[in-house]
Amino acid sequence: MAGKYCFHLIDGHPPTSHRAIGFLEEIMLDGEGDSELDAKEAFDALPRSRERELRTRFDYWLSGGPPNDRWFHGWPNDQEVEDCFCFKWKERRTNHRLYGYLCNPQPKTNPRFQTCVLIYHDAKNDESTNRTILIRAMNLKENTGVRVAVSFIFPDEAKGREHIQ
Repeated sequence: MAGKYCFHLIDGHPPTSHRAIGFLEEIMLDGEGDSELDAKEAFDALPRSRERELRTRFDYWLSGGPPNDRWFHGWPNDQEVEDCFCFKWKERRTNHRLYGYLCNPQPKTNPRFQTCVLIYHDAKNDESTNRTILIRAMNLKENTGVRVAVSFIFPDEAKGREHIQ
């Protein structure tokens, strides 16, 4: 994945002092085809009631609410994908997931701040996870273009420490 990316916060869900949530999108030029990064597209297509349900889950996570595996979870005990994260909902007997990863975009200036970068949507009929999606999310987390896109929203520069020459 050598494309260009943009990251933006989810409308209606401003960052808290400790957390933020947004979508990663790939910038596609004419004739390049469709992006595989489909979390925002899936979210935008939700019926109003499901959208509200998912927004409640976003708010709960943003507020630092205790873990709720029925609404979201990560894989902290799996070293290869320990930073992956997903929000979940069920619709018509189908399990839906928005997958992404957690990161700290400001390790120097705000080391406790955590951002959830949502990337992929998946629908399935069981509780298993497509590990390929998790690996792809981790690869994007390490992608320089993705890091730049996230740092554009959350720069990690200490204010008042500019060098004067």
